[in-house]
Amino acid sequence: MSLLRTAAIAALFAAGAAQAQTTVINFNGLEQRGVVTNLLDSYTESGYSFNNNYWYGLSYAEKSNLAYAGSAGLGAVALSTTTLSRTDGAAFSLGSISLADYIGWPGAYNVTLVGKLAGGGSVSQTLSLSGSNSFSNYTLNGFTNLVSASWQQGLVHTYQVDNIGASVSAVPEPATYGMLLGGLGLMALMLRRRKTI
Repeated sequence: MSLLRTAAIAALFAAGAAQAQTTVINFNGLEQRGVVTNLLDSYTESGYSFNNNYWYGLSYAEKSNLAYAGSAGLGAVALSTTTLSRTDGAAFSLGSISLADYIGWPGAYNVTLVGKLAGGGSVSQTLSLSGSNSFSNYTLNGFTNLVSASWQQGLVHTYQVDNIGASVSAVPEPATYGMLLGGLGLMALMLRRRKTI
């Protein structure tokens, strides 16, 4: 019975080696004093990259700018599409995102996020924004095993993103698999030896 218990513990350790690593993309590197709106061609943080279909289409507001929503956020120009992906090309998951208005027309509006799945197909979720210039948190459902996620700005309503909860599954080192197989082989040998005695 103790051999079976040991095998179960070894399997749990092996499963733990491949748990997801969660990151919150918070754009803290963009925090600056001033009143300017800055333009970027692309942005990278914690292994994730943000690209826009317009040249220098990404933007962020400095602390004294009217568009600043209480923390650094990444916006984009009207009618442009921003795409999030891993810099290493790995699949990832999104669990949450914060959104705030980027000084546009007053009133509520919707934002649709679209995720491209690694195995083909896509997932989407529409979020309702109140039109306020402060961040609100949203939970994303089904945004797992993605190769990219994208969102499009409106014509009169533009918005900024912050605190994106992203995770990627850790890939165990080949040595981890070798140790697991060696340990299982040793346990099998011990079990066989015990039966012959």
